[in-house]
Amino acid sequence: MPRRAVEDDLRDVGAAIAWTGEWTAALAEDDRFALEVCVEEALANLITHGRALNGEKAIALTVVADDDRAVIEITDGCAPFDLTVAAPPPREGADALLEGGRGLKLIRSFAGDLAYESEPGGNRLTMRFGGGAKPAPEG
Repeated sequence: MPRRAVEDDLRDVGAAIAWTGEWTAALAEDDRFALEVCVEEALANLITHGRALNGEKAIALTVVADDDRAVIEITDGCAPFDLTVAAPPPREGADALLEGGRGLKLIRSFAGDLAYESEPGGNRLTMRFGGGAKPAPEG
């Protein structure tokens, strides 16, 4: 099961997506697109908004894939945030004028199956794509 650490830096998101693509190249184009959108949104949200619990976010990405399906697991050492059910956190000050939370909606729409677990040692987001998972919306 391939695993990659992800730096707490938005500049590492593109490299993480490219790395994921190496393991999921056999997926159908729509499934790869949905996977890339979800990985990008999840990592960007962790990097931008995640609060490290023990001084380090410790973000990691794991891929399990075969010809027509992939399971992506993102683990982190941040404060728990169950994006499968949670609303976007409220914004304050000038940030309150910005519309947010679209990344959560994209992940919920594009992932065929979505699960979240939180334990004292960290959090795990599991997303499944392909193999009959719901397709990416057209348009």
